[in-house]
Amino acid sequence: MMSNDIRYTQQTEALNEIAGKFGVVTCRPDRSGSRNTVLFYTEEDVEHNHLVDQQPTRYRWKEADDIRRRDGTQIPAECIYRDCFWSFENSDTDDRFNLDYANKGKLDLRCPDWKERLEGHIGVALLRKRQFQYVRMSGGWGALREADEQYNSFNRSIIAYMKKAHGHLYLGNVNYYDEQREQILAGRGSVYEEYTGQEIYDFSYTFAVPTKDASLEEMIRSWNKGTLPLSTKQVDQITHRIDEIGGENFIWF
Repeated sequence: MMSNDIRYTQQTEALNEIAGKFGVVTCRPDRSGSRNTVLFYTEEDVEHNHLVDQQPTRYRWKEADDIRRRDGTQIPAECIYRDCFWSFENSDTDDRFNLDYANKGKLDLRCPDWKERLEGHIGVALLRKRQFQYVRMSGGWGALREADEQYNSFNRSIIAYMKKAHGHLYLGNVNYYDEQREQILAGRGSVYEEYTGQEIYDFSYTFAVPTKDASLEEMIRSWNKGTLPLSTKQVDQITHRIDEIGGENFIWF
C-alpha cells in the first residue's frame, strides 16, 4: 500500500510542516489516497467555505462565474465556495501516479532539495493570492499608490520563493536602453541576470524565469531592434512565453 511507502510518509510530513509554517490549512479530498491529493487553503477561505456549507444553495466559483457570464446573474459571495490556492498530487508528465513526481511532472521529488523546492512553489502561490487580495482591498489596480511598498514587497518575496522553488532563477526586462541595449543587440550581452539573493529595487526587472529560454531571448531582442512596426501583440507574445515556461511577469508601483 502507498501509505507504507517511505516516500509517501516523507511527503505527507513535509506538506503538513510547510502548511504549518505558512499558517494555512490542508485538505485531502482523495480519501483512498490513490494519488495523494492535497489542497491548500488560507484559514479565512476555510472559514468562508464552512459558512457556504450552511446555505441552501451552493456554487463552485466556476459555476457562479459561468452563470454571471451567461445571463448576468450575480450569485451572492456567501453562496460561492472559494478555491484552494495550490494543490499537490503525485503524478508524472503522463499524468500517471508516481511518488517520484507531483503535479504532472512539474515537481521532481527525487532531487535532494525537494522539500525546499516544494516550499518554494507553495510560497509563490500563497504570495500571489495575498498580493491580489491586497490589490482588491486597496480598490483595484487604479487605486494603488505610487511607490506602494506593501505591493512591491510582494514582488520581491515572490522572486525569493521562485528561486527556492526552482533552484536557479533569471531576471530580465522587455525594454533595454543605451549601452545595455547595444550590447544585447550585438549579442555581447544577455537579457538574463541570475538571481542569487541580491537586493531587488522597484522597477529593476519586469520578469523572472526558471531557465534561460532561447525563444524568449530572441523575442526580446527583436522587440528592442525596433526595425519592424511595434505592436501590443509582440508584447503579449513575450508575456505569454514567460508564463509558458513557468515564469512571472511583474508590475511595480
